[in-house]
Amino acid sequence: MDDLRMTAAAFFRNRGKNVVTDREFTMTVSLDLRWMNPVDAEKLLSLLSDHGHVKRDGEYVRPAFDVHATDVPLGFKPSADILNRTRPKRAPEGDLLSELIGRAESAGIKRKDFIVSVNALQKRMNVDIEVAALIMLRENGTDISGYADAVYDVISKR
Repeated sequence: MDDLRMTAAAFFRNRGKNVVTDREFTMTVSLDLRWMNPVDAEKLLSLLSDHGHVKRDGEYVRPAFDVHATDVPLGFKPSADILNRTRPKRAPEGDLLSELIGRAESAGIKRKDFIVSVNALQKRMNVDIEVAALIMLRENGTDISGYADAVYDVISKR
């Protein structure tokens, strides 16, 4: 099990709600749960967002998956080296579809299921494959804000 996913699930299950502010996340992680200091809590929030475990909408944060479907051990505390995780790597130029598939996988969507859904949507809507992938990611609750411009750039060059 991905320790970042488990951390996000533990946080939201502890709070008992599915929407918090950035500040509430930072204060809860640092002061209430005593997992780390506030600066590291902000880094953790960015890392969770980059890996697709939380969605950020302005100042609000919500989980990108069903936190109750994730097993979290009693008394869970993230490991001290959780902040050493690397940010997801950007795919090489021209390989945006692979990057979108990777984003889906990091959000907990099975690769095969995602590809089948994207292909069906592409045929049904008669759009570029990258556009269909963005739509599927959005429908599955994944933040696509960092990819919309990249997809536009790729398809506008065709």
